[in-house]
Amino acid sequence: MRRGWPFWVIFCSLALAACAGNNANERAVPGVCGPDCLDRQRVELQSVLSRFDGTQIERREGGVFITIECDSLFESDCGSMKPATCAEIAKMAEVVKKYPDTNIKVDVHTDCVHSEEKNLALSELQAWTIKKSLVDKGISPSRIKARGWGESKPAASNATEEGRKANRRVTIILAPQNS
Repeated sequence: MRRGWPFWVIFCSLALAACAGNNANERAVPGVCGPDCLDRQRVELQSVLSRFDGTQIERREGGVFITIECDSLFESDCGSMKPATCAEIAKMAEVVKKYPDTNIKVDVHTDCVHSEEKNLALSELQAWTIKKSLVDKGISPSRIKARGWGESKPAASNATEEGRKANRRVTIILAPQNS
């Protein structure tokens, strides 16, 4: 009986750990973020990001899609975040840190007011700024992909100010690591 006690201690510890959660999500396989995980993130992020005008948070197949107007995040035509934005990004990072099994994709888009080269450089700078801010708040850089698209993927016509404003946007996509 004495020789087998380490086995029973380990077995009982693992069994108790597996049964400790009160719901299926708490007993989920480590390293897997399923639909419930994404839905919880969406709900938490809606409360955190409600301050940004024109923010849309949607749960779609494959992830949580967050679209924020660049005018809400950045000073005009530069990579500097508005002071209030830094606090909001910190709140967002706190939510995302709770779900280490999701990857983060940051896409930044511009309108066509400046040259294509300047717009691409601006969007890349803004994407890098958001990634750096998330990393500074404790998110692993390996979880984050950031890309500036410039004016190459408009959401609306650039013929009106309203259309140009819609095109100046940040899209953050949270998706399971296994997708």
